[in-house]
Amino acid sequence: MIERRIADAEKELDLIRASVQPTESAKGYLKACEGLILTAKATNDKYLYLSKIEKTPKQLDELRKGFARQAANPLHADYDRAYFKVLEGYTIHLEREEKTQPKSAARTTKTD
Repeated sequence: MIERRIADAEKELDLIRASVQPTESAKGYLKACEGLILTAKATNDKYLYLSKIEKTPKQLDELRKGFARQAANPLHADYDRAYFKVLEGYTIHLEREEKTQPKSAARTTKTD
């Protein structure tokens, strides 16, 4: 997803979808993955939260921590915790990508 290889991500999601049991956690996991793919495919990101945030190290860290809190919240259903766990993992990958980018090429704009 980060590298914008959407077709590969869709194929991987189809493989995952075919191999998981239909639990609430799996449904939440799959729905979050579908949402990330839709966000990447969108041509108009006016209403897409993840597309609008500034991807600075500080912002990504805060976002990841927020998703981690939601993923660990025992008041949430299994579906919701799995959904937030996917978003937490995605932000971890964004953070790693940000750290490996040279300072001049770091993706800190809202257009990613």
